[in-house]
Amino acid sequence: MKRLWMLFTILMVLWFNSFAQTPLTEAINFSVKTTLGDTISIFPRLNAGKIVVLDFFSTSCGPCQTFAHDFEVAYQNFGSNTGDVFFLAINFNNDNAGVRVFDSIFNITLPSASGLEGGGNAVYELYQIYAYPTVIVITPDHQIVEQAVWEPTAENITNAVVNAGGTLVGLVESNNPLQNIVLSPNPANDFLILNYKTDQSDPLLVRIVDIYGSLLIQKELNVISQTTVNEKINISSLSAGIYFVQILQDKRLITRKIIIE
Repeated sequence: MKRLWMLFTILMVLWFNSFAQTPLTEAINFSVKTTLGDTISIFPRLNAGKIVVLDFFSTSCGPCQTFAHDFEVAYQNFGSNTGDVFFLAINFNNDNAGVRVFDSIFNITLPSASGLEGGGNAVYELYQIYAYPTVIVITPDHQIVEQAVWEPTAENITNAVVNAGGTLVGLVESNNPLQNIVLSPNPANDFLILNYKTDQSDPLLVRIVDIYGSLLIQKELNVISQTTVNEKINISSLSAGIYFVQILQDKRLITRKIIIE
């Protein structure tokens, strides 16, 4: 049953990927109103020298839910719209209340415009977006240099924006004690191995949540500074699907996505 679920998921992702892009190579101006009531037009931001990254999504779309947090991470990597990159999520066919619920579930803080009340549906038509998620990157000269970033993981989106000339902002340097953490295997079955070495002695809190943010597993680990540890975490109670591992130490947090087969 688990293998059938994974096969179905892979086929759905491939189907979305085959259609999820814009045929445009040059941006068209538009204005939307975010769920917070702010009006956003993209040409003034492009003309000010900013790169614009658009995430076309639906609240009911499985892959959109899977990669929602990735877009948020990329948004934070570039300074949460305080740097030279502007991120905007554009919804299809839901209202402000529905988008707010989606943003709450997936811890989204970047500006979002709903399809029905924020003008998102009109932008879908304008950019000829027929499937989602579709992430596109527009440079200040109005050129769409990425018609679809796939898979829209935080790493792929970040790399695409850097290649377009975006500047990373506010990233914790490599001395972040959490940067050396590795989770394996991924995809996983009955257990995860957490490998880490840190110069901190604060306890490490490991939380596993589902795509709705519900806490399923929590484990606190005692840490000995400068010691490499391989901690085995039992996940046999979890069904096949997509989950997020949140690792917290001394107010520092990283989140990693895992797949359970």
